[in-house]
Amino acid sequence: MPFKRPGPLPHNTSSSSTPTPSSSNPSKRLKLTALPSIKVYIVQAKLSSAAIAELFGLAERHCEKLCSDVEEADVVVTAIGMRKRLERHVPWDVAQTKAVVTPAWLRDSVQAGKALPCEPYIAIEDLHEQTLANCPDCNLNPCGCDDSDEVVDRATPPLTPAKDEGELEWYPSPPQSEAGVVVEVPKPPPMTTTKPSSKGKERAHAKASTSTSAATAKNVKIPSHLLAPSPSIPTNTSKLSYNSRYAVQRASPLICPNQSLAVELDIIRRSRALEGEERSALSYARAISVIKAYPHLITSRSQAAKLPHIGQKIINLVEEFLDTGHIKEARRIQTSTRFQALSTFSSIYGIGPNTARKLVALGLGTLEDVEVYYGVDREEVLQEGRAGFDEATEGLEEAGDSRGPEEMEKPHEKWWPGKDKDKKTDPKAKKLSSGGGVMIGDAGSELGESWIRVALGLREDLAVKIPKDEVEEMGRVVMWELDVLEPGCTSTIVGGYRRGKPESNDVDIVFTHPDASKVNGLCKRLVRRLYEQGMVTHVMHLSSFHGHNPLRTTHWDSLEKSLTVFILPPSSPFYKERNGQPIRRRLDLIFARPEVYWCAVVGWSGSIMFQRDLRQWAKDKCGMKFDSSGITRRYDSKPFYPKTEKEVFDLFGLEWVDPTCRNADV
Repeated sequence: MPFKRPGPLPHNTSSSSTPTPSSSNPSKRLKLTALPSIKVYIVQAKLSSAAIAELFGLAERHCEKLCSDVEEADVVVTAIGMRKRLERHVPWDVAQTKAVVTPAWLRDSVQAGKALPCEPYIAIEDLHEQTLANCPDCNLNPCGCDDSDEVVDRATPPLTPAKDEGELEWYPSPPQSEAGVVVEVPKPPPMTTTKPSSKGKERAHAKASTSTSAATAKNVKIPSHLLAPSPSIPTNTSKLSYNSRYAVQRASPLICPNQSLAVELDIIRRSRALEGEERSALSYARAISVIKAYPHLITSRSQAAKLPHIGQKIINLVEEFLDTGHIKEARRIQTSTRFQALSTFSSIYGIGPNTARKLVALGLGTLEDVEVYYGVDREEVLQEGRAGFDEATEGLEEAGDSRGPEEMEKPHEKWWPGKDKDKKTDPKAKKLSSGGGVMIGDAGSELGESWIRVALGLREDLAVKIPKDEVEEMGRVVMWELDVLEPGCTSTIVGGYRRGKPESNDVDIVFTHPDASKVNGLCKRLVRRLYEQGMVTHVMHLSSFHGHNPLRTTHWDSLEKSLTVFILPPSSPFYKERNGQPIRRRLDLIFARPEVYWCAVVGWSGSIMFQRDLRQWAKDKCGMKFDSSGITRRYDSKPFYPKTEKEVFDLFGLEWVDPTCRNADV
């Protein structure tokens, strides 16, 4: 079902709120807990994602417990009206011992501040007598509907039921978020020659409002749920366990007590990955992720043997490391000319393990050999970038935002010769060997031979690590340019920077706007503006939003992405040159609609093993599918839209893990 974007939630003090019979007396304000002794179980079938989130929020805030086991509950809330359908979700003998009611009972009971009679809300007529017999009485003392000075200290969403459970027109309100609260954020100042101030100084105090995001001459308003919490949410490490089989339940710091051991094992893992031995590489990656989370120094074989994902072979390697301070196999691999060549080749953006192995098979051993093979000329690459962008964006300007994803997928044909040609007939394609195929790049990488030429021509720049301060400056500069195009956007710098790394290989930034309609095409417009300002020189990939795939062969891709080469303006204090040319950096721009913004932030924050285990946990424990494009339920593809980053973890029943504790890789 296509997502219908809800409007902003009205404030609970707003005079425009629609009155209901149970709330006609304005002096009767809701208590924070309306049903303190009632346990509720919610059947999710036939409910929209918004309705599920709403009902879960009401139950968590106002009931004693939201049960995951129906046998624990006093009341079963369901939109199902047929016995046979209910039996798919709740055993009939269990249902006969509960009050089985419609969602309206929970809404109206919370609105009234007490448990209402069940008779008007009976969901299954076959359970009429049982529901009446098991219906909970009003058990608040004093009753929640009396006059009281104890009031809810947060905004409460409208509780009148919609005409159809699938047509709710507002976001589900999370327990920890305030409804309708916005934060005023001043526009970034013009470029100066001084170091930018910290992000915290740019924020004003939160201010209640029901208006949507709007720009003024001095500031813009952004809903608070699209901003990072301040102060940040701490990680309760006491609720995490290094013995868990899932990285999402472990705290993995950037540097761990057993870092040197993890580094030795990672050499073997990298070798396996470069040689195409994916299963073996994954086994080492899992073992490394466990060692990264172990809070004590490993001093014995028995310590390692007690940890998950540590098999007999890894135990032997750990024992060898404890005895000698290194692992013989890792040292042998590290001095291997083949490993060195594969590692060096795969360090070039656009060359993956498959292409690296093919290059080695051709007898190439150094990057200079590869440059000769591809015919790389640095000056030509620099000029080609400018000309290629002009050629590519000429069509974008004429087409506007109406171009489809098929056209957007190939924005720069000058840099992508042969990408969409038949590899067997392309006369410009180089042969790997007399019997080999065309060497265009790794299958599915979307990187053609021309992009490899660009990466090789710029390799000296792109190999230089980006300091943390410069990463922040790049984010500030890009946000300034974006604010000129579309005021009201917000962003998060993700990747290794967000996990606490002092230096980064590239910079990844996720953007959104409170108005989903303004996000469409914004990536393309920003790239064009950055090019016009002389900041973007090459674009390797530019994609638009894609529609939902009904066959579920791929996830609903709701992200716009552009992978670029970027230079800071000369006015920036972090502007640097090398050999008379500005240093170029890799910059990835990711645009997400507001309803999936935090999914994109979580997905792009990493680390690789943390994300792998988050997807696995969602599948194994919750029957869900997660990626940076969003969350869906597997059996019916129903989407869920968390309003905060913490809600992503809450939805999966996971303890919050701060990004700095998600370093499950070396």
